[in-house]
Amino acid sequence: MDDQALRYKLTIPLIEKDYGNSAAEVLRTCALVAEYAHEHTPDQIKAFQKKVAINPQVWSRLLALHRDERLKKHTEHLPPSYTALYAIHRMKDEEIDAAVQQGVITPTASSHTILVWAKQNRQRAGETVPPWRCLIVFEQEIEKKDLSAMRFRINEITREYGARLVSEIDYIQEDPAVDNQKKQIIEELESKVLELAKPFYERMTERERSNSGVQELENLLHLDVMTFGWITRPDADLNAKAMRHGYTPAYVYKFALEFQKTDSRSQRFNYKRRLKDLAVKQPDLKNLIDDVLETYMGR
Repeated sequence: MDDQALRYKLTIPLIEKDYGNSAAEVLRTCALVAEYAHEHTPDQIKAFQKKVAINPQVWSRLLALHRDERLKKHTEHLPPSYTALYAIHRMKDEEIDAAVQQGVITPTASSHTILVWAKQNRQRAGETVPPWRCLIVFEQEIEKKDLSAMRFRINEITREYGARLVSEIDYIQEDPAVDNQKKQIIEELESKVLELAKPFYERMTERERSNSGVQELENLLHLDVMTFGWITRPDADLNAKAMRHGYTPAYVYKFALEFQKTDSRSQRFNYKRRLKDLAVKQPDLKNLIDDVLETYMGR
């Protein structure tokens, strides 16, 4: 492809950060990036990156996706998101195969869902990585707003790798015993959610399982709360429209599970608020919600 045509094909997708509407289209964009990188000097690449306002780190990741032959084997299962594809790229061969088989990697999967699954899978296999302490030293004073912006950007990067940013004070306060207790609570809630959700899984049609990426009962654990609530709606609401149906105990325990799995204070607050709102809207669940809030969510 001549240079002008190559620039034309790349410019708009990179400027708009819209790399494609399907995994195949995203990988084609990655192939164009690789072609441009192969045919131009480092200075020319740097100038083009500046022109289309693409972060060099993102450029490098698009190149990495192009080089990953494993992605091409599972194209029909892949999501159309470069961040989700990069999360898959960082997985081991056996992890990718397992995630595809378990319905974790689907065209609608998010990078967060994939990273959480990979982290939990490694925890179960005893492959967790010990915390790595990193010290940031400033050569000069930094304004509070710049420090806040820096923390936000670093946190975004760490989340892409399934990690999180922890201040020194928080690090000192963290206790391995607490982590073990949390792991036990998560396992207990996962077991409870699957027990309560099993009848709803069994009533699903093959088409519903295919559309939601739920091929096995355990796949329900990886669904977002809204989709899970729809799948586990009461039998009386099978023909109800989305957001117009009632909820079941499985849905309540799903909130507790997500609450325990996240480290985000705002997300935890949101889960508790939504359960409290549900207790008002659906009084038949109020006693259960009160008990779950008290037992698993610290009120």
